[in-house]
Amino acid sequence: MDMQYGLGPLIVIVLALLGVSLQIRKISLVIALWVSMVLVATFVDMYASVFQGDWQDILLLVVTVLATTSAWDSIWFLREHEDIRVGRYYVWWALFWGALAAIVLAENLMVSWVAIEFSTLASGALVVEMGNRRALEAAWKYIVIASVGLALALIGIIFVYAGLRFQGLGWNTLAYSNLARHYHAIAPIVRGVATILIVSGIGTKVGLVPFHTWLPDAHSEAPSPVSGLLSGALLGLCLVTIERFVAAVPQPSTALLSGPHLLIFYGVLSITVGSLALLVQRDIKRLLAYSSIEQVGIMAIGFGIGTPLAEMAALLQLVFHAAIKSTLFYLSGHLSAAYHSKRLEKITGMAKTYPGLAISWSLGILALAGVPPLGLAYSEWIMLHAMWQMHQVWLIAVLSLALLVTFAALTYHLLSGLWGGLNFSVSGSQEDMEATSHGSSTAVVGGERA
Repeated sequence: MDMQYGLGPLIVIVLALLGVSLQIRKISLVIALWVSMVLVATFVDMYASVFQGDWQDILLLVVTVLATTSAWDSIWFLREHEDIRVGRYYVWWALFWGALAAIVLAENLMVSWVAIEFSTLASGALVVEMGNRRALEAAWKYIVIASVGLALALIGIIFVYAGLRFQGLGWNTLAYSNLARHYHAIAPIVRGVATILIVSGIGTKVGLVPFHTWLPDAHSEAPSPVSGLLSGALLGLCLVTIERFVAAVPQPSTALLSGPHLLIFYGVLSITVGSLALLVQRDIKRLLAYSSIEQVGIMAIGFGIGTPLAEMAALLQLVFHAAIKSTLFYLSGHLSAAYHSKRLEKITGMAKTYPGLAISWSLGILALAGVPPLGLAYSEWIMLHAMWQMHQVWLIAVLSLALLVTFAALTYHLLSGLWGGLNFSVSGSQEDMEATSHGSSTAVVGGERA
C-alpha cells in the first residue's frame, strides 16, 4: 500500500514532465484519469478495512478522493488561468499529494514532522503559482509562520527523543508504538514542555487560534484545487498527528497544560474567532478559510475531550468537512472566474446568472452551516452528546452559540449571493409604468387631436 501511494504522485510528475516536453495538450485529462485509477485501486484494496472502521485507511481513502476531485477540477481551473505553467503546477501538486499520504501513513513522530514540513514547501510553491503580488506575499507569510511553528515542534520532538535516548533505538525511538510503551521513562517536566511545544507548533500548521494568521491569506490566494486540499485534507491530518502524539505520550489529568487541555483551549478560541469572523468577510475564499478555522476548532475540542464518542465525532467532522469544504473551494474558484472578482458584494445574483453553480453552492453552504440531514449536522450532534456525557455544560454553551453564529453568517452570505444585486421586478415595473404612462398620454393627445 505504501508503494502504491508513492507510485501515484510519481507517475503524475512523470506525466507532467512528458506532457510539457511532448507538448501534449490534454495532459491534465491524462493525469486526472491516472489519479482516478489510483482511487479505484485504493478503494478495492481497502474495501474491507474501511467498512470495519479502520480510521487510517479511511483517512487514506479521503486523501485519495480529494486528490481525484482536485485533479479533475484542475482541468477546469487551468483553462480559466492559462498563464499558469501546467508542468510546474502538476509537479508541485503531485509532491503535495504525496506529502498528504505520507502524513497519514507515518508511524513515527519524526516522519510525521518531515511530511508536514514538506507539505508546507509544496503547497507554498503552489500558492506562488498564481503569479501575483498577493499570492507571493501570502505564500511567504504561510511558509515563515508555519516553519516557525514547526521549528518549535521540532524542539519538542528533540526533548522527547532525549528522554528515551538510553534505548539506543535510533530513529525507531520516536515510533508512536514505542512512545506509548515507554513514555513513563521521560521526566514529567520534559514531557510537559515537549507537549506544549508540539501541540502549539503543529497547531500552527492546523490553523488553530492564535496561530491562524497565515491561513486566510494562503487559502484565499492559492489555486482553488489546491485550496480544497489545504482545507479539506491538510488541516485535519495535522490535527490527527497532534492527537496521535497526545495519545502516545499522555500526561496526568491534573497537569494544567496537558495535551487535552491545550486542544480544548485552542479549540474554543478557534470556534469563537472563526464563527465571529464569518460575519464580516468580504472575500469568498476568505469566508471559507475562516470557516475552516471554526471547523478544526470543533475537531480539536473532540480530540481534547478524548472519549471514544468525542473522538469518533471529531473524525466524522474531519471526513464530512473534507468533502464539503473541498467542493466549496472548487466552486468558489469558478465563481470568482465567472464574476472576475472574489469580492462577495460582486458575486451576486447567481441564481439567475449561473443556476447550475448556484444550486451546488447552496447545497455546500447549507451543509457547511450544519443544516440537517447533511453530514456536519450529524457529527456536531454527536459532539454535543459527548460533551453532555462528560458534563461539559460550558463547552456545550460555547459550541452551540458558535454554531448559531456560523449558521446566521453563512445563511446571510448565501442569500446575498443568490439574489443580492438583482433588481427583481421593482425597477423593471417602474420603467414599464413610465412607458405605459407615456404611451397613454400620447394616445390621449392623439385622441384630442383627432
